[in-house]
Amino acid sequence: MLPAAVALFVLSCVAALSLRPKYFELTSHFRVHYFIGAIGLGLVCVALGEWACAALSLACALLNLPAFAPLWKTPRPARGDGRRIKLMLMNVYRLNRRYSRCVDCVRRHRPDVVVMQELNEEWARELACLREEYPFADVKAMSDGSGIALYSRLPFQSSPLVLPEGDARPGILANISDGDVTILSIHPRAPIRPGHFELRNKMLGAGAAVIRELAGPKICIGDLNTTMWSRYFRDFVEQSGLASVREGFGVLPTWPTFMGPNWMMLPIDHCLVSADIRVVTASVGDRIGSDHLPLIVELELP
Repeated sequence: MLPAAVALFVLSCVAALSLRPKYFELTSHFRVHYFIGAIGLGLVCVALGEWACAALSLACALLNLPAFAPLWKTPRPARGDGRRIKLMLMNVYRLNRRYSRCVDCVRRHRPDVVVMQELNEEWARELACLREEYPFADVKAMSDGSGIALYSRLPFQSSPLVLPEGDARPGILANISDGDVTILSIHPRAPIRPGHFELRNKMLGAGAAVIRELAGPKICIGDLNTTMWSRYFRDFVEQSGLASVREGFGVLPTWPTFMGPNWMMLPIDHCLVSADIRVVTASVGDRIGSDHLPLIVELELP
């Protein structure tokens, strides 16, 4: 038992240091898992009377608890005098063929704005049925899973957007309803394959720079392929001036659905908002056949 406790404690210490190199950074995404593992291991050690192992497990749990416990603090209350807007983020997974589940989920939750990611040409065709309810759209289908689309009940004006990978990894910058709010959606690469870690970080930096230059209420929404415990995510928050909608609503894990229970998953799908926007609700949706759960957010604009 002691080697397992030592391994958990070492991983937790590395994660808590929030280091920048790739493999150190990857350890930061599992703070909840380390906590749950430490609690389970500690209980077993207590039952077996292995007190040194139990003490180390307790230290490991206490080291990880502050990483996510504040997410359940009481959120700022909505003012009640602003316009509300409901957003849904779906990474549909390009190999997923359960199109009707996706459409049914959108129609059940009735968001004002839907952002779809990993959208290929086939998905774009299957989602064309949404255009009756969402007459305003910007669709950029890509065969390799980097496609993205924004469907809206509200009129919007798309703006030019220059990102590090150009047309190979597009994003969307949309000014909704005559300037009520500006939405940026990006989808950085997963930081696993060679070179993709650096490309993800460049995309996050570019997104933060775009947000920083925008005036008025602003939102960034997308699968950012990182959790809020990463140093690079914290850099994005500091540079953009945005705050996560998860504050007050919990971890809200979204990926990967094949891990089983939600608590085993990671919160890599994000929505971040400027300080003048209040978060009314934030939750995850039902499984739609994708390896991601939808993220659903209701916001109150100033």
